[in-house]
Amino acid sequence: MFELARRYIKTSLVFAVLSTLLGMHMIAAQRFGEPKALRWLPTAHGHLFLVGFVAMMIMGVAIWMFPRPKDARYSPLLSEAIYWLVTLGTIVRALGEIAASYSSVRWWLTLSALGGLAQGIAILLFVANIWTRIRPMGKLTQEDREPMPRRSDG
Repeated sequence: MFELARRYIKTSLVFAVLSTLLGMHMIAAQRFGEPKALRWLPTAHGHLFLVGFVAMMIMGVAIWMFPRPKDARYSPLLSEAIYWLVTLGTIVRALGEIAASYSSVRWWLTLSALGGLAQGIAILLFVANIWTRIRPMGKLTQEDREPMPRRSDG
């Protein structure tokens, strides 16, 4: 496994744990009397899970498993920059949303928006970078060419 793919995957697992802990905190806050804190926590929880865990896991597996054709315009250096952009963007967004849940200071949401912008840019760059690595491999087998037999209902 490539070092960068390993880093994406392990970081995604850290985000899964953080998302789970935040979810547990939200349950406790709801049950034991901190409903005001729930204002931005679900958003932070969702982004930690969906971008931090799911998207980064997919990115790591794609970097690891997708073939690297010699003529592909894939840049490992760009994948490294994307890693840092999506990781820091996810951290900044989550921290901004968590802090906004407990504070009346509005700039936490501005910080959160900047983190979200970094996440969005990172995902778009990832798609552009990995696109040329998505290619068919080998020939279709006869089984792949034949249509599926019709099922008779009777």
